[in-house]
Amino acid sequence: MSGSTRNRGWRRARVASCLLGAAVIAACAGGGSADDDPASGDGEQPGATGRDVDAGKPVSDEPVPHLNVGISGQVPLVDPAQNVMSGLSVNINALELLLQVDADGNLEPWLASDWEQVSDTVYEYTLRDGVTFWDGTELTSEDVKYAWERMAPSSGGTSTIFAAVASIEAPDEDTVRVTLLQPDASWQYVPAMFYSAIYQKAHAEQTGEEFGRPATLAVGTGPWKFDSLNPTSGMELSAYEGYWGGKPPIDRVSVRFFTDDNSMALAMRAGEIDIAPGIGQPEGFVAAAGTASTYTTATCATSLLSMPTRTAPWDDIHVRRAVAHAINRDDIIAATQGQAGAPLHTLISPQLFESLGSADEVEAALDEVETYPFDVEAAEAELAQSSVPDGFGYDLTIPGAYSAVAQVISAQLAEIGIDATVEVVPDTAWYGMISEDEPMLTFTETGACTPDPDWDSLFLDTDDAGEPIGLNLAQYTPPEVKELLNEGLVEQDPAERLRIYAELSKRVAEDVPYVPVYAEGNTYASAAYDIVEYDSFWMSFPWLLNVVPR
Repeated sequence: MSGSTRNRGWRRARVASCLLGAAVIAACAGGGSADDDPASGDGEQPGATGRDVDAGKPVSDEPVPHLNVGISGQVPLVDPAQNVMSGLSVNINALELLLQVDADGNLEPWLASDWEQVSDTVYEYTLRDGVTFWDGTELTSEDVKYAWERMAPSSGGTSTIFAAVASIEAPDEDTVRVTLLQPDASWQYVPAMFYSAIYQKAHAEQTGEEFGRPATLAVGTGPWKFDSLNPTSGMELSAYEGYWGGKPPIDRVSVRFFTDDNSMALAMRAGEIDIAPGIGQPEGFVAAAGTASTYTTATCATSLLSMPTRTAPWDDIHVRRAVAHAINRDDIIAATQGQAGAPLHTLISPQLFESLGSADEVEAALDEVETYPFDVEAAEAELAQSSVPDGFGYDLTIPGAYSAVAQVISAQLAEIGIDATVEVVPDTAWYGMISEDEPMLTFTETGACTPDPDWDSLFLDTDDAGEPIGLNLAQYTPPEVKELLNEGLVEQDPAERLRIYAELSKRVAEDVPYVPVYAEGNTYASAAYDIVEYDSFWMSFPWLLNVVPR
């Protein structure tokens, strides 16, 4: 099986989901422990606690007349099919999903009260009774079918996530049936991810090409409804009294857009915003914001150093092993000022294996995966065996968001004789280099994840001809790796998938095209509020339901 459906469809969609731009990358990472408990802040951390209320219910019933939220970036429109890059952390409070993922990666009901995998390629979802849109009309399967079909490029959408779908049917008002082109075990999580938001078909058809824009917005089922949008300054939302989970306690929500964390921190100091999710460099934010405290968690999203394996001297395994041993993760994490979550030693985050087996089973499966601990002597010994024993020079090309990390990496490589001069380029130029498959030594973060190990395989993607595509920055293309990727998708048995992805991890680690550095962290800041269950998938959940006053 070639796997071409996924290579040209689903995986490219994940690249779009990951490459959100420096301003919003932090907002896409979620929480959940990856190594050690990385929580920071004062005293007990509500962000680490789980929801203990029913679906649709707020964690706290304490009334909040007006909440001011700050986010990085701007929101040009709220149409999920046309804009998956900005405002995701706001939209999810208005446009809901069929399912949710809890902190442990388990699927839970939301707009769908029940779901079933009928066969290897067919999934059915039963809609919850009593769900209405903001105009009072009932949610039906036709709305879900319409919203999901609009996501595909064949319907004008910008996301190819649904390229793996053969058909979406609405056999009755309460049932949605999805048929895939081929078995795909990771599909189960798609209805629980932010890019699968549901909205009203009638309103979308009525507004046509203007759907989702400031003048028309969108009509959803969420606890808060869109009132207004200014693409450059902010947006207003208000509580929906007819919400299926009951009217939410926060009556009004004002969202302000910021171009950088410092200006957002100063706004918090001035009392202009109450809470800011997804901030970068928490230590600097707290210093500027004054009384605010933060909560940071590690995520299942990955950060890594990528080496162009088809280009000399990076085509030499000893050079790549030398670099791997030269990396001191602790020093790099310190340079992120609290943004990084925990050290990472495998390309696929161990957290993504948790859906396939117990903690002991995952540990045993990954036990044979080679890691490269920080060891300068070992690094020097590897370089001495390489084609460039006296060292060499090669630019480390990165977008501005990774400048601090890149400087630390450059200094560490200099210790073993590699002159990795940091070249900072605009985000658009960096993305262009990726699109053109230009070989480069670079550093990147995924910015998001699903609870499935296939997610991190985006760093290994190839087309039908075996050429690297998407985020295969290392241009690493062994046929055996592609075969394992396809086996992992088609296989339905969790234990067998665990074996396959462990074998994949082992093979990649032996060739070391990438050096995993840390699990991304995500932080919210506030002086007066907390977010309960601030986990790996917070941006796929109406997280305002989890906001509690201190």
